[in-house]
Amino acid sequence: MSMVLRHPRGIAIVAAAAAIALCLVLAVAAAVADARGQATAIGLIATMNAPSEVPAPTGDVSAARGAFTATASQDGTGAGLSWSMTFDGLSGPATAAHIHVAPRGQPGPVVVPLCAPCTSPASGTASVDATVLAAIQTGGAYVNVHTDRNRAGEIRGQVGITAPLRTALGSRQEVPRPKGNVRRSTGSFVAAVAKEGTTGAVTWRLTFARLTGPALAAHIHIGRAGRAGPVAVALCGPCRNGQRGSAVLNAATLAALEAGRGYVNIHTRRNPAGEIRGQLPAAALRIG
Repeated sequence: MSMVLRHPRGIAIVAAAAAIALCLVLAVAAAVADARGQATAIGLIATMNAPSEVPAPTGDVSAARGAFTATASQDGTGAGLSWSMTFDGLSGPATAAHIHVAPRGQPGPVVVPLCAPCTSPASGTASVDATVLAAIQTGGAYVNVHTDRNRAGEIRGQVGITAPLRTALGSRQEVPRPKGNVRRSTGSFVAAVAKEGTTGAVTWRLTFARLTGPALAAHIHIGRAGRAGPVAVALCGPCRNGQRGSAVLNAATLAALEAGRGYVNIHTRRNPAGEIRGQLPAAALRIG
């Protein structure tokens, strides 16, 4: 089962719900993030469709779609890309596919040729310089696929950055200290964060056991380890063990997650301020 989430600027995040953590961990296995969310490698994703293409494609392209994923690994001031792409429903054979630089809603020049002609699935490697890497990391790059019918491009997707997040929840991390017999209360939070420009989205899974009572709510808060902070993202309420979901992230929340200033906690009736908590590591969404 897959989930698609679109925030107001149109970013699309497509994730296999049953394998979200595994896929993203593998995609950025070489990444080493510091406290500011910088890394030696980052994951890239783009979901392509005809309505995103500029200028608008002609013909029956209602079924045309595609997906692009890549790992960008630091190489001097630029990066090396290892990419893969799938597509179907095009008006004809794919004559070429490229990475272009331009913000959402605008066409831009080709900076990375991917394949020509292309068959699905396709994969390869490429190098990008510092200028192109900066465009990718600020939401200013897109992938598109061209056909004879639509030589300027038939499907397009803005490139976003993805990173896995994982934390274990326990009562000892909670502030203020929870009441009752909470020594065996545990939980885990696994998520994928996607960023395009300054905003993004999170797709998550939450598990927990042996709480003092039903889980009334769970949130992502903004706060450093050992400090309580405000709610930034409502995850569920009430919550069930194994629950999944998706949420939009505003610029402030995304910046906090990149800086390692976010945590997840679960609230109960006995502990309305929170019974178990897990600090989130810095989201590796930028090459250093």
